[in-house]
Amino acid sequence: MNTPAETSVETLPVGSQGNMDAAASSGTRRFLDQSVNMFAHRFKCDACGLFLYDESNRTLTLRAAYGYPMFGKASIVLKAGEGLIGRCLAERRSIYTEMASTMRGYTRHHNFPDDDLQTFLGIPLLYGKERVGAIMLQRRTGVPFLAEEISAARLKAEELATRMQSANAMLLVENAEDLAAGAKPLILTEETTFKGSAASHGWAMGKVKILAETNVSGLMADKVTSYPPATRTLEEAIPIVEERFKNIAKTLDERLPEAASMIFESEIMMMHDDNFIGKMNRLVESGTPVTEAIVTISNEFINFFRKSATEYIREKAHDIEDLALRLLEAVTASPDSLDEDQASHVIIAEKLLPSDVLRIAQGHVLGIVLVAGGSTAHVTLLVRSLKIPMIILPERDILRLPEGENIVIDCANEKVIVHPSNATVKKFNERRLEEERERVTYKSDQKETYTQDGTRIRLNANINIISDINAAVDANAEGIGLYRTEFPFIMRQTVPSESDQKAIYARIMDRMPDKPIVFRTLDAGGDKVIPYLFGTTEDNPAMGLRSIRFTLKYPFILDQQLRALLRAIQEKRRADVSIMFPMISSAEEFDAGKEHIESCLESIIPEFEDREIIEPEVGLMIEIPSVLGVIDRLCETADFFSIGTNDFIQYMLAVDRSNPNVSNMYIPHHPAVLRGLKIIAAAAIRHDVPLSLCGEMGRDSRYIPFLIGIGLRSLSLEPTHIPAAQQLISRFTVEQCREHANTLLSLNYISEIEEAIDAFASSIFG
Repeated sequence: MNTPAETSVETLPVGSQGNMDAAASSGTRRFLDQSVNMFAHRFKCDACGLFLYDESNRTLTLRAAYGYPMFGKASIVLKAGEGLIGRCLAERRSIYTEMASTMRGYTRHHNFPDDDLQTFLGIPLLYGKERVGAIMLQRRTGVPFLAEEISAARLKAEELATRMQSANAMLLVENAEDLAAGAKPLILTEETTFKGSAASHGWAMGKVKILAETNVSGLMADKVTSYPPATRTLEEAIPIVEERFKNIAKTLDERLPEAASMIFESEIMMMHDDNFIGKMNRLVESGTPVTEAIVTISNEFINFFRKSATEYIREKAHDIEDLALRLLEAVTASPDSLDEDQASHVIIAEKLLPSDVLRIAQGHVLGIVLVAGGSTAHVTLLVRSLKIPMIILPERDILRLPEGENIVIDCANEKVIVHPSNATVKKFNERRLEEERERVTYKSDQKETYTQDGTRIRLNANINIISDINAAVDANAEGIGLYRTEFPFIMRQTVPSESDQKAIYARIMDRMPDKPIVFRTLDAGGDKVIPYLFGTTEDNPAMGLRSIRFTLKYPFILDQQLRALLRAIQEKRRADVSIMFPMISSAEEFDAGKEHIESCLESIIPEFEDREIIEPEVGLMIEIPSVLGVIDRLCETADFFSIGTNDFIQYMLAVDRSNPNVSNMYIPHHPAVLRGLKIIAAAAIRHDVPLSLCGEMGRDSRYIPFLIGIGLRSLSLEPTHIPAAQQLISRFTVEQCREHANTLLSLNYISEIEEAIDAFASSIFG
């Protein structure tokens, strides 16, 4: 399918290959169905799609299709000019190719794959100067359209365009009514597979629970009658809910000490606020049922918060919804039912914030399916650390599944199976039993890692949350090469206090008592926006106020964090704990960061007069290519370097790897990237500066030999990847890696480098 992997903003009738169900068989839809079938059969197409254009929002929507089993279950909406078919309409001309994937604008859609449908003919549907839509004809690769067939198809498209204008107008009205009334449920009667992108590991099988963003704005407004009569008063319900919040906070403190109890502080405060509970009580005193009073007042607050211009205030609506639902349970449910696990579901969500993940995690959710665009990098890191299987799907249609539908998410194969067959359920039940028997762990027997010729390579762990340290210990990590300090910030609704931060850092030192630890200062901004810190949205946040730029602009946040770290270091007497600044772009930035450390250290000296002050080593993350120009100067002032390859590659190549339009251009083995890494490694070796590398490149078996070949002797990985890296490194010698690296550095074309990487792997592993 020659379309971008965009999410859908509209719904389509259930069906496949152009056959609509009875509920959607209006005259207009039958006409579209008949038209696409006519084109498909007359021109011997293996697949055919009819798109109609909406000028009001400049989108092109697939309205009828032949040859696509997922049509009606997954929808496609293009922005004007996107995909080959969008480009065809934007340029008002036909596009023909026998190898679609090589054409400018081509993007493959997960649920409409066209690997074997590369013969493509797109024809615009025009009514005078107005754009009506476009029709797409596809054949199996290697089966061309003849010139006379293309001419005939164009003539047929011209005939169709006039009638399509009326059909399009009718559908726009119908869709507006559908959206106003709510989308039709997506009822599936057979096993259906959706392709997505895995954001974590593992699998889950269970019943669906939908968490749509729109649930907040209309909290239970039409569901009050679904609750049984109240059996408790508000006064009786409040201590029950408060106790449940405290129990949840205790559970979270064990799994996520960074979150502590502050996650529910605002809810507990609301339960003692006369402006909130008092209003409910006054409604009840006037004769309003308790459940209706809870909903009415909660909706007032939700609507008020949602209108705020400040994002973190808008997020308060989630807190009110959560509190209101718990109050409704408490006033209506029996004591036994309050203890039932309500979260043993596979959650399907339109949008997730880190705070949402925390609420889900306390109930031991089975897994998460998230609509593309509804996540942040922090959410992804959080679900990985909590070991919650999560898949991101490219379209919104999955939100229309009825709650209670059976679903399987399989991160290994990046797919979501809805309405699984008995055979599929049996297969996953057998997998569960096998895993329970084997209880696969990531433990490693090797305490140190060596190449085949005896050169030691240190493998440290990247840590997101404190509970990750257990996996790091199991994997025999030689230390923590990167602790991401932003998680205590994103898990709360305000900046954590200095004492809270110090307690977290001290707890990490206690959990890793005899191995080195590197703390990275707050890395916020870009795709890691912390709402209460960032009041306005930047046009290009990746190039904006983020990381060290942000903390140097707001030094009270940086100084608070540095004092917390320095105090923990002194109290725990840890000379093996280091501090690292992210995204340094110049010698001046690094010098400024060091000055803050010196100032903060001086400010805490009076507290530790009876002890010798420990001055931690201070390093920087190399993520911005501008550092290459001042690398020798930084070698003179830094105690160590760590290369953050994810951003280094992104900035070196000017490619946003999260953007589907260019993500295929995010290439770690681009010659400029490899040569940039070599420059850094050579400078570090020349000046005897310890050098490590974190980021996905360091865990990839294709790149580890190159990294060792240019001189790296330390890598920092996710704990689960350490055992595999140990085994890989033991298979080759340093000299083999050095020759391999020199070969790659001598090549100028990506394709040549790919061939050389494959050749090296074959020579080592067969």
